[in-house]
Amino acid sequence: MNYRHAFHAGNHADVLKHAVLLYCLDALKRKPAPFAVLDTHAGRGLYDFQADEASRSPEWQDGIARLWDWPEPPPLVARYLEAVRSFNADGALRTYPGSPALVTTNLRDEDVLIACELHPEEHAALKRALPRQGNVQIHVRDGWEALSALLPPTQRRGLVLIDPPYEAPDELAQSARAIGAALKRFAHGTYLWWRPLKSESALNAVDAEARAQGAKETLRADLWVAAPQTEGRLVGSSVYLVNPPFGLRETLKEALPFLADALTKGQSGYRLR
Repeated sequence: MNYRHAFHAGNHADVLKHAVLLYCLDALKRKPAPFAVLDTHAGRGLYDFQADEASRSPEWQDGIARLWDWPEPPPLVARYLEAVRSFNADGALRTYPGSPALVTTNLRDEDVLIACELHPEEHAALKRALPRQGNVQIHVRDGWEALSALLPPTQRRGLVLIDPPYEAPDELAQSARAIGAALKRFAHGTYLWWRPLKSESALNAVDAEARAQGAKETLRADLWVAAPQTEGRLVGSSVYLVNPPFGLRETLKEALPFLADALTKGQSGYRLR
């Protein structure tokens, strides 16, 4: 696996994924019962915009940087910016939190993060990035295997974040099958599945597969900042939720047109279904 998210951290896709992730975490915290978050492909946790990778591929400049000083963004975006600012205390945008870092700052004492990262260097960085506390568990483990081994969580409530690198040609289909198998063990959990948007027909096919595998209540949000191409640079992404939290659809109705306009590099757009 050669993928390094450090080249892409903070881009338009991260904006969408992490804004929705934070909404899901806030929704879970509305109830007092503890919850678990399983992050199947966690990455390194923190990303330095002054590091070599971000300097060579500064995708964040067309993502989070465009929103950083926005005066009155919609609530979903404002919440996301608040979370990222907590990692940049002096107000200068230098550090970007990946999903496991965002989760750890939003856990209560009784909630748990289970973060899986198989790549040795990324796993070592993840251990350095996350706090050493009892409710933060870091595994050197294949994310697909973790879905079989670690669900359902002891807490019986929770969120499963699935965000593989999509280097293998069958990872979209593999994700849909994995969600179907996981639903048999953890049917009432919330699943947040991030996908690259290069072919709408390919996403439609795996969405149908996920529904056939048992995904009943679903929500899909797509965002693109230029016309999507089957080959070439990623300009669009999609999040697919199973058992989405109440209110997310209405919140996205407000946030998606704002993001499409704020992050555009040409022919931008969004879709909610």
